[in-house]
Amino acid sequence: MKSLLLSFIGISLLFAANGQSGDNYQKLIARASLCHLQKDYKKAITYYEEAFAIESPDAITAYKTAGVYSLDNNIDKGFGYLLQAIESGWSEADMLSTDPYFENLKKANLHQWKQTIKEAFAAENRYEKGLKMPALRKQINLMVLKDQRLRYARIQANSKDDQQKINHEIQLADSLNHIQATDILSKYGWPKLSEIGRDGQNNLWLIVQHADDDVFFQQTALSAMLKLKNTEELNLENYAYLYDRVKCNLNYKQFYGTQVNWSTHGQADSFKSIIDENSIDDRRKDMGMVPLEIYALTYGFVYHKKNKLQVKKADLADRASVRKLIDSAKYFYAKGVFYKVYDFYNTASTYLGGMHNADNYDAALIFAGIANKDYDSKYKAIALDFLNLLYQRNKLRRKQLSRNVFKVLHKDERWIDIYNHID
Repeated sequence: MKSLLLSFIGISLLFAANGQSGDNYQKLIARASLCHLQKDYKKAITYYEEAFAIESPDAITAYKTAGVYSLDNNIDKGFGYLLQAIESGWSEADMLSTDPYFENLKKANLHQWKQTIKEAFAAENRYEKGLKMPALRKQINLMVLKDQRLRYARIQANSKDDQQKINHEIQLADSLNHIQATDILSKYGWPKLSEIGRDGQNNLWLIVQHADDDVFFQQTALSAMLKLKNTEELNLENYAYLYDRVKCNLNYKQFYGTQVNWSTHGQADSFKSIIDENSIDDRRKDMGMVPLEIYALTYGFVYHKKNKLQVKKADLADRASVRKLIDSAKYFYAKGVFYKVYDFYNTASTYLGGMHNADNYDAALIFAGIANKDYDSKYKAIALDFLNLLYQRNKLRRKQLSRNVFKVLHKDERWIDIYNHID
């Protein structure tokens, strides 16, 4: 469920923080979006309509509203907002034609549904004529369409066998999307808005977002996006999301406040650590994003702004906690109580930006040393985790791997991959 939730938030819940939209409108849309995700459709409708009394919806918001009305079995309103979305610029006709949210509209009035689909494809054809690379846009959009269909099917699966089968199909689709996206970046860099449109960029970004197991690929995409950052050819929100995603995957603090912490119950309850958090809303405004207080509402939790003093105190407290954890780990290493070493270092590593590169390398040395004495596989694994983090950060050199203590890791595939790819 989390993958589909992130996809929905990533594309459908991106707001424009401009002078025409007041805080009240943005807050209502945020609350409506959360109710939508929670399947409380009647409440979502109430929030949407209150928002539209302040400001007319854009194409994406109108499309979402149409979906909510369809799910609530309000056929006339569903078709009405769907037509409004198309007239406002909704350009993904393929997605609309297979979107499960609109099954009620299709069943209730097949003739009107077919006419709506016809109008959607006609609008898309007109839209594509203004793009320089419509075929590439189509390729990208169809890649994501298959991805979303599979993830929706997984949610609807009634048995573990069906879920496992769909999970396998998702893995294959993700792998193929990764290959195709890599090829696209190699040939074109990050395609421009004038080439593949906003929906094409959104969908390519979504594929990259799903590739958390290949941070190098995400970094390549981010570097390609950076070249367009000061032009009118990039969706800046996508850049902000991916920038934070990469930072967090490298265990640094995020910059734009797009990444959240998930509870054990699958609910978001806070933001991952943010660097210079007191000035976060200024950075978000520069990227066309709503204040963090409003963004938090899309996940259902309350965020309170922090001033400079509060941020400084929190940073100092985190640093002190990490240092205490590391010192405790080293103390128990000297005592030979290895499971406590593991626990303390593992906890220290959960603080984004808490451990410096030197700390990570020291931890790798310590756990490699433990692995020479204790054959529990977790010690080799965590030693490689710390080395791999440094490798992904481009802060590891082959000379650092020449220490005798690391010989215990030499047969591991991750070691071989790291060793063969660094200078």
